[in-house]
Amino acid sequence: MRSPWVTTLVVAAAAGCVIASGAVAPLERLVADACVRIAAMDPPAPPSEFPDVVLVTLDAQSLRSFPEWPWPRRLYARAVRNLDTAGVKAIGFDIDFSTPRDPASDAEFADAVRRSGKVALAAYRQVQEVRRGVEVEIASLPIPSLAEGAAAMGSVLVPVDPDGVVRRAPRASAIGGDAIVSLAEATLSVAIGPAPRTVGPETFYLDYRRADPPIRRIPIADVIEGRFDPREVAGRVVFVGATAIEFQDLWSTPLGPARPGVWIQAVAYRTLAAERAGAAVLGPVSRGAQFGLVLLLAAAAARVGTRSHARRLTGLALLAAGFAAVSLFALVHLGVLVNLVVPGGVLLLQYVLGLERVRRRFGRRLAQRDHSLTTLFRVGEVAATPGGRDALGVALGLLGDVVDASGVALLRASAEGSLDARRLEWRRKGSGAIGDTATAAEVLAAGEVRVYEGRRPGTSEGGLAVYAPLFAGDASVGVLVVERSAPDPLDATQVRTIATVGTQIALSVENLRLIEGLRATFDSSIEAIGSAVEARDGYTESHCRRLALFSTNMAGRLGLDEDEIEAIRIGALLHDVGKIGVRDEIMLKQDRFSAEEMAEMMSHAPIGHRICSAIHGLSPTTLACVRHHHERWDGSGYPDGLRGEEIPLAARIVTVVDVWDALSTARPYKPAYAQERVHVLLNKGRGSQFDPALVDLFFSVLDEDGEEMVALIDDATGEGE
Repeated sequence: MRSPWVTTLVVAAAAGCVIASGAVAPLERLVADACVRIAAMDPPAPPSEFPDVVLVTLDAQSLRSFPEWPWPRRLYARAVRNLDTAGVKAIGFDIDFSTPRDPASDAEFADAVRRSGKVALAAYRQVQEVRRGVEVEIASLPIPSLAEGAAAMGSVLVPVDPDGVVRRAPRASAIGGDAIVSLAEATLSVAIGPAPRTVGPETFYLDYRRADPPIRRIPIADVIEGRFDPREVAGRVVFVGATAIEFQDLWSTPLGPARPGVWIQAVAYRTLAAERAGAAVLGPVSRGAQFGLVLLLAAAAARVGTRSHARRLTGLALLAAGFAAVSLFALVHLGVLVNLVVPGGVLLLQYVLGLERVRRRFGRRLAQRDHSLTTLFRVGEVAATPGGRDALGVALGLLGDVVDASGVALLRASAEGSLDARRLEWRRKGSGAIGDTATAAEVLAAGEVRVYEGRRPGTSEGGLAVYAPLFAGDASVGVLVVERSAPDPLDATQVRTIATVGTQIALSVENLRLIEGLRATFDSSIEAIGSAVEARDGYTESHCRRLALFSTNMAGRLGLDEDEIEAIRIGALLHDVGKIGVRDEIMLKQDRFSAEEMAEMMSHAPIGHRICSAIHGLSPTTLACVRHHHERWDGSGYPDGLRGEEIPLAARIVTVVDVWDALSTARPYKPAYAQERVHVLLNKGRGSQFDPALVDLFFSVLDEDGEEMVALIDDATGEGE
């Protein structure tokens, strides 16, 4: 057995390769987002020593209050003055002021920014295509008059992960050749002073756990017009930006889609403020620490994997639950984001390896068991399959192999309980007939198993024979005969196998008998329905039977399988069943139909389809014959106007035979036509009423097999006299 340490190293190496390759990064991001959402339900307290944040939003209400766009910048000047009066600590504008507007209005805004001394303005970087395939980056910085008076400038650029979600923010971005800190950092520096110079990662994870308590939002229109409570912003940092959908500044985050960019800046501010305060902020474990965790987990899982299956499964489940609980605790209280995907994969791999070990042990145990017991299930399964004689034959052969028999026979009993001439047998090459009918009859009458040793009944040959009567409840279904050419006695397992398989075969035979009875009843019912339709119209006596005979002949020549041929036969018998719903005065009318009468006569196809659809077990092929036997090859038929091969093949076959029989027999509205004229009319309908290939096939059937049918037609019309 492989050492747990070897398993640990193999699993850990595989996990390390996965971690290094980033192959599961998309799944890791989704799992991490789910963990962040869970952690956000118990958010950390904001640092009390730093001011919290408020959003002043360009929302739909504000746009309605000042419909002129772009707004004159004197409105922003009024907002700055009112916020200063209310006592804000800093103001961060997430708005593009890179283009000059009205000089007077720009100057008023610049003066308000300069006098405030607390305003941080946004810097952007845009990519424009100057010509096809050539792009340049353009720095979007505040106009000089604003930039000179601003307390700071900050970049609002945030990277978007491949799945379109914003999870990180840069500490600084290169814009216009300069490294500009983020707007969140710039605004925080304005509020509490610049951060000490430290060396850290270029980007930081946005701590979305700190989105709660919800960030207060105040419409900028209320700020401009002084309709807000100054206590809501006093001593706080304010971010001003767009939230209205018209600005399309909406981004997906781990907490959900459609979050405004200014809201993300506010979350970034809370993250940096907590970091300055020394609080735990969201961040992933390092690659080294992650690999160490995986190694420890793999070692623990490998040790658990040496136990029994039940204990191993319990141990792995406890390891998984414990690791998930510790990881969630670390995320909620320490902000440490642990990768759960690779550790989960390690535990799953250990589970799969354990299953393989269980499989090998189980396989060894099965191999040690007796061959007959192993094969017994296969014998019983085949015997119980509702596949008729073929399945029973396979079951007999399997039984013969299991008990090393020279032959196995099933002698069937009639419904009255006595043996009839039906038998099914399997025998090895060179073996003679299996089973003696007289002996089997005695055994069936006695109702008990008999074993004949030394000589097989009905022969002078030595060997061994077992005769087992088969019963399904109180009904006798036959006798199972197992013969051996060698005189070796059967052991207990083989006897038990014969008895068990005999029970299975008895049930299968009884099921087969019931199925055959139901099939006979069904066939009789179908023929009775067809006869009822024919009896209603004396001119069409035996019409449905002739259709069934010729249609199945044609279907067989086309190579259709037995089930399809049987479905066509039933469809031919039932094709006119809808005429039950047509009035007698129309059915038996001697003259031509009026338009209304023709419409009622044509309704027999959908009526028949509706009637037959309610009959359980009818094939779609049968239903197609009933509904579509009046469709025409050129699409002018009824009821659905199908064209060409849109018409089901079965219906096309029945159509040709139906028209031939209608022309060949007398009807209320016409006499029977001679066969020469019938041939002419059928050929005339090639390509318009009939599938041309089927017309040719029908003539072949008529020429080769139709003499008896033509004689029937001659008898019916009097032409043969």
